[in-house]
Amino acid sequence: MLLLPIETEKGHYLYSGWSNCIVEVSHDLFFRYAAGEWDDREKRAVIQAGLIPETPHDVVVFDPEFVASAIAGLKKNGPDMLVLSVTEACNFRCEYCYYSGAYVDSRDHSGQTMAAETALAAVEWYFGFPRKEYRIGFYGGEPLLQLSLLRTIVAHAERKRPEGSRVIFALTTNGGLLGGEECDFLAEKNFETFVSIDGPAAVHDRYRHDIYGNPTFGTVLNNLRSFRSRHPDYFDRQVNYSMTIAPPNPLAEIERFMKENPELFGEKVPKVSVVRLRSGGDGSPLIPPDETAFDFTQVWDSFIESCLRGERPEPFARAVCEAAVNKIHHRAMTGLSRFVTTGGQCTPGKRCFIDTGGVMHMCERVNASFPIGSVATGYDDERIGNYLRRYAELLGSRCSDCWAARLCRKCIPMLAEGERMSESTLTALCERQKKDLAFKLARYCRGREQRNDCFDWIGKE
Repeated sequence: MLLLPIETEKGHYLYSGWSNCIVEVSHDLFFRYAAGEWDDREKRAVIQAGLIPETPHDVVVFDPEFVASAIAGLKKNGPDMLVLSVTEACNFRCEYCYYSGAYVDSRDHSGQTMAAETALAAVEWYFGFPRKEYRIGFYGGEPLLQLSLLRTIVAHAERKRPEGSRVIFALTTNGGLLGGEECDFLAEKNFETFVSIDGPAAVHDRYRHDIYGNPTFGTVLNNLRSFRSRHPDYFDRQVNYSMTIAPPNPLAEIERFMKENPELFGEKVPKVSVVRLRSGGDGSPLIPPDETAFDFTQVWDSFIESCLRGERPEPFARAVCEAAVNKIHHRAMTGLSRFVTTGGQCTPGKRCFIDTGGVMHMCERVNASFPIGSVATGYDDERIGNYLRRYAELLGSRCSDCWAARLCRKCIPMLAEGERMSESTLTALCERQKKDLAFKLARYCRGREQRNDCFDWIGKE
């Protein structure tokens, strides 16, 4: 159905997946709709309120014209970001890592390293696209294991960048190798540096171990403190964190840890992701979840309470909630006779991940069965188009009558199982996303009915 009933303590609302509007309705209409008992007169009132179309509408996922336009744009402008996997080796053995061997559809750690010739050729291929800004990221394994190669790539990029453009370098690290030389290099080249840390020792060390099984929190924390002492201005400006949320529920401990270490976290809003609980294949649990594994209710309540007081929420609450509220608050509210959607899937190659062998992938979280080209040959337009058509066929008509169609996010890496995209995985994903979006829309309405402008600051910083 195109309508989602939303009930709060103070009101009753209908959200329309067609017009993207939220309208307050009477108690009687709300419960009659929720029970599927509304009559023609009430349906006419809902049409007049702009919540559902008077005539059938189309929801099309990546139609042929859209696919052709997306690929043409990719061939003209290239990727927004080039990510080089400089090594598959790692000095950590985090249990939930995508490359830990726990997932049947991903590689394991290995000693394979990207050849310098491959890396430099990838950079020159990227520079063949006319852009004002080039973003080059480094990934692993642990990229700082290959500091010499990083220096070579960065120096080459600085020499070869097209005139009038700038190059931004980024790196994701586990923090275990942030010694003086490494920190000096990152600061000198003004890297956007993301350090993986999951919270205090009791949280971080549950899953993040070194190759001998030892805890890693102490090393990472000491390295971060030394890094900031050595380059305080750079650290405060360019260093941020990646946090992986894994059960049992660690949210209160994480938020407290950030508050207790203001010199490291300050007002930084970290990147927060949720661990993939299932390993694929037989769907067996990677980490046994408890019933409150990902219950973010308290974090959302804290975020909204701060907004109602006219205050900026705590950084961890912002990391969890702000992007979702921004998307809801600034959504386009228009009825559409024909809605062409990506379903959340970007054009494969907009973020171009290159593995150690020089093969291109649509991101670092997709298995090796979905290559999109190579450094030697560039983008494979036919493969990219084929993936998008297969994705569109899988989604089929299920978006046409779904209230979540304009807010949800799905992508090929979420659906990939081996060489196929799984319909059962899609069905489960849709149900999870609808449950999640219903929760967020209810929280959004609860905030707005108490103070209409409480979210107006979001997206303006």
